[in-house]
Amino acid sequence: MKTSYALLGLLASLAIPAHAERKPNILVIVADDLGYGELTSQGFSKDIPTPNIDSIAKNGVRFTNGYVSGPYCSPTRAGLLTGRYQERFGHEFNPGQATSEGEKIGLSLQETTIGNRLKTAGYATGWFGKSHLGNDPEFHPQKRGFDEFYGFLGGAHSYVNAGQGQNAILHGTEPVKDPGYLTEAFAREASSFIEKKKAEQWFVYLPFNAVHAPLETLEKYESRFSSIQDPKRRKFAALLSALDDNVGTVLNKVRDLGLEEDTLVYFFSDNGGPTPSTTSGNGPLKGYKAQTSEGGVRVPFFVQWKGKIPAGKVDERPVIQLDILPTSLAAAGVETDPAWKLDGVNLLPYLKGEKTEAPHEALYWRFGQQLAIRKGDWKLVKSVADENAKGGAGKASIEGAKLYNLKDDIGEKNDLAAANPDKVKELSELWSHWNSELVDPKWTPNGAPRGQGGGQGRPNGGGAGGGRNEAVSSNASHEGPWKSGDVLSSVDSPDITGKAFTVALDIESTDAPAGVILAQGGSARGYALHVENGKLVFSLRDGGNLSNVTTTEPLAAGNHKIEASLQTDGTALIKIDGKSAGEGKLGGVVTRRPGEGLTIGSDGNAPVGEYAAPHNFNGKVSQVTIKPL
Repeated sequence: MKTSYALLGLLASLAIPAHAERKPNILVIVADDLGYGELTSQGFSKDIPTPNIDSIAKNGVRFTNGYVSGPYCSPTRAGLLTGRYQERFGHEFNPGQATSEGEKIGLSLQETTIGNRLKTAGYATGWFGKSHLGNDPEFHPQKRGFDEFYGFLGGAHSYVNAGQGQNAILHGTEPVKDPGYLTEAFAREASSFIEKKKAEQWFVYLPFNAVHAPLETLEKYESRFSSIQDPKRRKFAALLSALDDNVGTVLNKVRDLGLEEDTLVYFFSDNGGPTPSTTSGNGPLKGYKAQTSEGGVRVPFFVQWKGKIPAGKVDERPVIQLDILPTSLAAAGVETDPAWKLDGVNLLPYLKGEKTEAPHEALYWRFGQQLAIRKGDWKLVKSVADENAKGGAGKASIEGAKLYNLKDDIGEKNDLAAANPDKVKELSELWSHWNSELVDPKWTPNGAPRGQGGGQGRPNGGGAGGGRNEAVSSNASHEGPWKSGDVLSSVDSPDITGKAFTVALDIESTDAPAGVILAQGGSARGYALHVENGKLVFSLRDGGNLSNVTTTEPLAAGNHKIEASLQTDGTALIKIDGKSAGEGKLGGVVTRRPGEGLTIGSDGNAPVGEYAAPHNFNGKVSQVTIKPL
C-alpha cells in the first residue's frame, strides 16, 4: 500500500505542473459598431440587458479607457491582427481606390498576422465572421494564418440573406446557401470549431457583424423590446440582444468543455457607435464612428482569464486593441522579436498587478485630416466632431488642434489649448515624431479613378502624405439629365447641402440588378442609390455616419422608373414604377457640401455605402434628375 500511495503522489505531482503549464486557448470577440455606452456593465444604458457580454467583465478586467487605433472598421482590424499601427503599412482607410497603379487593396501581405504567429506556435486557428481586409484570393483568411474560415469578405452584410459574389457567406472558399440568421451562424460555427479542437490549443477570432447596419432582426429578439417605442431603437436592441445571446453560446461551449480556466477571452468593439444611423450610443463621449473624438475611438474593452487575472476589476489605464497580439503571444509562451516592431504591449503584468504604471506612454491616431494623441489625462485632437478637421482623405496637420483633459472633461467640451501652450507643444512634438514614421495611405476614400484626379481641392492618393491635386473634370452638363458614365465634380454637382431633394431616373437590366445606380459624395458625407442582395437601398452619410432605407421586395430585372426622396427630417421614400417600395428614416440631411461629386452607374470616388468602390451597376442608367427642394 505504501508503494501505491507513493506512486499516486508522484503522478499527482507530475499532473499539477503539466496543467499549470498548459498554453491557454485564446478567444477574441469583436462587436461591430457597438458604442461605448451600450453595455449594461458600462453603466450608461439600462434598456438592453447584456448579461453574457457583461460576464466577461465580471469574471475579468474592464478597461474604462479601452481604445482602438482606427475610428472605423477595416483599419481597426488591420491593427488588431498585426499588433501594429495600421498607418505604418498604409491601411489608414476602409478599402477604397488605390493611390498608385497596381496597388493591391487589402491587409498588406508584408505583415504577419496573429493567426500566422499562433499557428506557428502550434495552435489550431479559426476565423468566424467579418473580414473587411481584402477581397482578392491572397487576402482570404485561410491565406493569412487561419485553418478554418466561415464568414464574409466585405464590410457589411445582411443578417438574413446569404449574399452573392465577392460578399457571399463563405465556408472556406465555398459559398453557403442558407447560413441562417448570421449572428447565430457565426456563434454556431465557432462553437463547432471549439468542440472539434477541444483536445488542442485553439485560437478563435470571432468578429461578429452585429450590431452594424442593416437593422435586420428576428421576431424572437425584437419581441423582447416591445416597450421601446422608437422602431429604430427597438431593432437595434434586438441586434444587440442577439449578439449577447450568441456570445453566451460560445462562452457556454467553452465552459461546458471544462476549458474556462484555460481560455483567455477578449471582448471589444471595432469603433464607436454610429448613433444617428443605428442609435448605438457612446454614453458621455463626444462624437461617433469615423471620428477621432472619444466617441469614435474609445470602446468597451474586457479581458477574462479565470484563475490567472483578477475578476471584477475596473482598470482606468489606457489600453488599445494593438495590445491583444503581444498579450496573447506572451500567454502562449511565444517570445516576441524586436524586429517585428510591434506597437502593442503585453498586458499580462498589468492585468496581474505586477506593473502599476500605464502600459503606454501615449496613444496615437491619424485618419486623413483627423488626428489625435492621448498622453496621461491629456488629449490633443483634430476631429470632424470638433469641426477643426474634415472627413475623408487629406494631409494631417497638428496646427489648430484642441486640447482636452479627459479626467475632468470626458465629453471633450472645454478646449484648454490656449491656457496650456506647453502641453500643446509637448503633445504636438510627440505626434509629429510618430507621424514621421508612417507611410502614405495605400488607398483613400476620396480617391477618384486614376486619370480623373482626386476631387476638387483635395489630394488624390496622397492622403495624409500629399500627392496630386488635380480637380475631377465634369464630362456632362451641370443640369442633367444624366446617364451611365457621367461624372460631375463637387462644385458642378447639385447642391443638396441641408436640403430635402428628390432623385428620379430610369434603369434597364437584363440580369438581376446589382451595384451602384448613382452616388454623390463619399465616406464622410453624401448619398447613394444602390442594389444590395437584390433590394434597392437609399444610403446617406453625414459626418461619416451611415444610415440606410431598403425596399421591402427585391428589384426585378427589366426596365424600371425609380424615384427616391429625402425630407429635411430624414424621412425617406423609395418608389419603383410609381408605387411605394420602401420608406423609413435616414440620419437627417447632408449638412455640408460633399467633397466628392456625382457619378452615374458607379461610386467612382469614396464609397458612400458599405461596398467596395466602384461597385459598377450591371445595367444602364438614364434620365437622371436631382431636384433640391
